[in-house]
Amino acid sequence: MKLIIRYALLALTLFCFSHLGIAQKKTKKKAKTTISTKKKKKPNKKKSNKKASSRKKQIIKNRPTVAIYKVSDTISPLTPITSLPFKKITMDSIPEKVVTIVSAFKPQLKNVAKIGFLNATALVDTNSVLLSYQVPSQNLSFQYQPIALVPRAFKIDSIKTIKQSANVKIGLGNYYSQFIQLEGALVDQKAQQHHLNILNESIAGPHPIQKWNTIGLNYNSGFSMNKNKVLNTQFYFNQSNRYRYGLVPDTTNLPLKNFEQKLTVVGANFALTNKQVISDQLNFAPILKFNHSYLVSQANNLVLDYYSPIMYNLKNNLKIHADLNFSYNQYNPVNSASINNTIFQFDPSLELNKNQYRLNIGVRPTIANGDFALYPKIELTKKLKDTNYVIDAGWNTSVINNQLIQLIGQNHWISAPNSMPISSKENKYFNVQVTVSKRLNYGFNMALNDYRELPFFNQTKQMNNPIQEGLKFDVLFEKRAIAIELLGNLRYQFSDKLLWKNNFKYIQFNLIRENTQAWGILPFEFNSQLNWVYNKKLQLDASGQFWTGSKTSAGLGNAYQLNNTFVLNAGMQYTISDHWTFWGKGENLLDQQYQRWANYPSLGVQIVAGIQYKFRK
Repeated sequence: MKLIIRYALLALTLFCFSHLGIAQKKTKKKAKTTISTKKKKKPNKKKSNKKASSRKKQIIKNRPTVAIYKVSDTISPLTPITSLPFKKITMDSIPEKVVTIVSAFKPQLKNVAKIGFLNATALVDTNSVLLSYQVPSQNLSFQYQPIALVPRAFKIDSIKTIKQSANVKIGLGNYYSQFIQLEGALVDQKAQQHHLNILNESIAGPHPIQKWNTIGLNYNSGFSMNKNKVLNTQFYFNQSNRYRYGLVPDTTNLPLKNFEQKLTVVGANFALTNKQVISDQLNFAPILKFNHSYLVSQANNLVLDYYSPIMYNLKNNLKIHADLNFSYNQYNPVNSASINNTIFQFDPSLELNKNQYRLNIGVRPTIANGDFALYPKIELTKKLKDTNYVIDAGWNTSVINNQLIQLIGQNHWISAPNSMPISSKENKYFNVQVTVSKRLNYGFNMALNDYRELPFFNQTKQMNNPIQEGLKFDVLFEKRAIAIELLGNLRYQFSDKLLWKNNFKYIQFNLIRENTQAWGILPFEFNSQLNWVYNKKLQLDASGQFWTGSKTSAGLGNAYQLNNTFVLNAGMQYTISDHWTFWGKGENLLDQQYQRWANYPSLGVQIVAGIQYKFRK
């Protein structure tokens, strides 16, 4: 039965193909007869029209032709294409407007890797792709017709700027903590700004002489010299009183003056700033600083600093810098002769700014106490193309005129040094800053530092009597030390109300010429801070610090390292009304019994809270 069906289908297909062949032959014969019958005789033309026809023929011959073929209607769809008759049609000689766009992107075709355990090589296509677009003539040019301006009424905001304000901030806490702050701001009739801040803070620990109090006054003002120049002034007074309780027994009955570590500082700063730094061709912004510090019954220090950056803008993105720096330091210890240090530094350099990089190159001639030295200055900032990476590299040397107030800021328990040499720091650095998005950016810095006269801090029992005076730290100026320093930072903006900032520092000394250890220097530090504006009334903040302990030794004893420490702090501020605000803060919330400096234990959990009242007019 299957064989009969197959033979029937085969016979049917042969019949169809034979029928189609016969139909094609019939259509060819009909097409030939129709074409021959349509031929007609040409009519006779007049002599007057012969010249015109000859001219038309010449024009038609010179005109470019495009072969567009038209198939006769009488031809069957089954007729082969090669046997079809075509008719040539002439086209207009006006060229069409064509825009050729060459794509700058070159696609790259890659083979699939490791087929048959063989590495495939990438095939790069170097041919450019040509794309032709026919643009209509009406779209090649457009005419701009501006809309008529309609005048509108300008309404001035009814909110007035605050010309007078004052704040009173009061707080109490454990360990007999007291906090009082008075703050006021004033804008006078000449639009001059004035700001005054008065602070008084005190605390007392469990040890009888573990006490600290401070009082400070700070006044800032800004005087407009003209439309572009502003003179900023600052006057400050600060007095802090601590007592050296290190290694002092709790049963001591000696007067507090024996352990007093009282520092008084008076100073003034003047700075001339320019509001139009970018547009002005010549910029001159001098800064003058003066301060006098006095450590009771130990030493006093008078410092005068003058810094004058000068910049001249040239054409072709060039700038000339000619910075001047003068520093005078008079140090008078009680038990030694006075010391005078003078530094004069001239800093000429040429700065080149392009779209992707900035290069600043120059020299730094310096005269320190009559000794001349010439230091190089090279700074390069480069933004990598098509990336968010910014690279900084440089080589410079800074000369530091050491001051008593700076040394006490690092270690509150030092004894006044007998000498005050000039320090220097030669810095070779490489820095990378990355902006991942509007929310996240981070950076990394690696530097090789060569120090001269770097201050170290170490406790010594032989030089004083801690039972009678309290423990002191000596300042040891290292002749030369070379260290590798790593810095890092990370900033993430969760939202407009939540910000998280982090930074760390690591230092490793590879060479120390005189001292056996880098006394008092923290090898690693990490700081983290979180600021959160929860709503219009509530603001929260938190911070954490982690560091590895520094090296120390007692006299001629063996060196040892202090314990690692993690400190957690937090604070809050809640606005009750337009005038009243409640605030509070907590320090060392984990109750860590740490020692930043040997034999000076810290306090436990410290909590202070209070209110703030605002006066406005």
